Amino acid sequence: MIPPIVTPGEHFLNFAWRDIGLRVVVERYTDDGHAELTFYSNGDADSHFITRVNLLSTSAMTSLAKRLERKSPDILWEDILTSIASKTIEIVRRGEPVVSIGKKPETMSVEYQLAPVLEKNQPTTFYAPGAYAKSYFADYIAVLVQFNIVGIADSVNSWKPRAGNVLYLDWEASKQDHERRVWYIKRGLGLETEDTFLYRFCSQPLVNDIHSIQCLVFNNAIDLVIVDSQMAATSYGPDQAQAASQYYNALRSLRCTTLTLDHVSKEDWKGTSESAGPYGSVVKYNRSRSQFEIKKSQNAGDDFMELSLIHKKHNEGILLRPMGIRIDFNQDADGCLKSVTFKSCNVADNLDLIKTLSTRDQIAELLKHGKLETKAISEELGISEATVRARLNENKQLFKHFEDGWGLLA
Repeated sequence: MIPPIVTPGEHFLNFAWRDIGLRVVVERYTDDGHAELTFYSNGDADSHFITRVNLLSTSAMTSLAKRLERKSPDILWEDILTSIASKTIEIVRRGEPVVSIGKKPETMSVEYQLAPVLEKNQPTTFYAPGAYAKSYFADYIAVLVQFNIVGIADSVNSWKPRAGNVLYLDWEASKQDHERRVWYIKRGLGLETEDTFLYRFCSQPLVNDIHSIQCLVFNNAIDLVIVDSQMAATSYGPDQAQAASQYYNALRSLRCTTLTLDHVSKEDWKGTSESAGPYGSVVKYNRSRSQFEIKKSQNAGDDFMELSLIHKKHNEGILLRPMGIRIDFNQDADGCLKSVTFKSCNVADNLDLIKTLSTRDQIAELLKHGKLETKAISEELGISEATVRARLNENKQLFKHFEDGWGLLA
């Protein structure tokens, strides 16, 4: 029998014996020997069947060979299966190739899928309580990347995309919900096109469905995957750290930029915790490369909300200052929503959000309106005099004590 032609694909192996018209596709394989095998004969027209088997189990492989012999007795199935098992295990256990590092990179700058918030080919997390417009935010980001549109801009940053294909994995809403949101967002950006990005309704935990998602990413040349949300996409058990670690290992296997939306704990939601973080294990903080917390300000009856996007972690580079973002839900004369727009706003102008600024920046914003002594600054901001004094003295390049109080140098 002529040896097979083996063609590795992204997360699958294709074995072809052209002399006997047989093809076997090996998928969902693991390094402990388990794999899913699909048998095709007579080209691709007729499929024998699909099965999952332990390639390292002699009894399991012997039993499978006997089943196949009953269907096609003229084929040497033991030789076929031995070839599949040995080559698959060899490839799986070979792992990633070893490469040398230390040469000067082509660029010394951090690359972004959407600057300055989504580092290219790395996992980023946005987290907040429910009803904080996380999904609207994610749809907005998807539109910017898919259609290569520069987004929110202020005096410091503008959201500049690297154009790419987007896949939205949704565990929380529906296709209809996102179609409405995306259409309103496109209207707000002045986009008249009916072009789309990819969406997938999900119900299984991400790690259980990762092989199908890997194929979607590879077959559609996906650059950005959005997960909405990590809490819903994770199968929680007694070991939350292990569940979180498996989640990030699965994301890593996609080899593209990812944005994960996540929730916060009950204590954070109630505001009783001083340091908010994503719900669950600290592994979430350790494994994501960049994390942003969202704070919201919205009163009953408002047709807009203002957000503060607070950079909590970044493995590459400095933390960004909190970014103010205003989302307007624009209605027509009949009170029906017609478009949604995103623009920058000044966090310091919002009493609900100003506390998301650092103490130094709160002091600087206050002193823009005139000079004050330490005690007055403390009373205005609700921060202890000792803390205010420390920040003033630590930042002599920004603050100076004049005859009539502390003021700004610039």
